[in-house]
Amino acid sequence: MKTPYLIPALLALSACAPGGASDSAQADLQASCEALVGAETGTGPAGVKATSTQTGPTGSVTSVFVAGAEAPWLCRADATGVVTGVEYSREG
Repeated sequence: MKTPYLIPALLALSACAPGGASDSAQADLQASCEALVGAETGTGPAGVKATSTQTGPTGSVTSVFVAGAEAPWLCRADATGVVTGVEYSREG
């Protein structure tokens, strides 16, 4: 019976799936950004949505849509994924 060899092989192949861990880390970062921007603006979860994340060597910037805002909010994180701050992208 070859079943004992099947499970380790499937686990090894699943580790090769594109973007697995990084997609999860990005989703976690976006969720954190949504929560922080929501708290800063007093907007409930239904009115806050991360729209994009741009990553560079020193960290990332996530754009967050807030219902009623004229411009997106920005959520900055360091290279390890720790949020370092949120700010409104339009001066005023």
